[in-house]
Amino acid sequence: MALKKGSLVKALREKLDGSVESLANDTRWSSYIFETSGEVLEFRGDYIQVKFGQVPTPPIWLHKDQLQEA
Repeated sequence: MALKKGSLVKALREKLDGSVESLANDTRWSSYIFETSGEVLEFRGDYIQVKFGQVPTPPIWLHKDQLQEA
């Protein structure tokens, strides 16, 4: 996956469930991260900051393997 700033992505539920990130968060993921497109804002190593614009929430960091291009 060759993502860059501004790319649109969706989260992959099967990659989030049981992940390290799910252990540190409430595992009741909001449906909008799977059903709507988010915009890539920044990269840090294997993690990508994503802003889902459909709802007024702060950006979140997800591992690159937990995302797919929208």
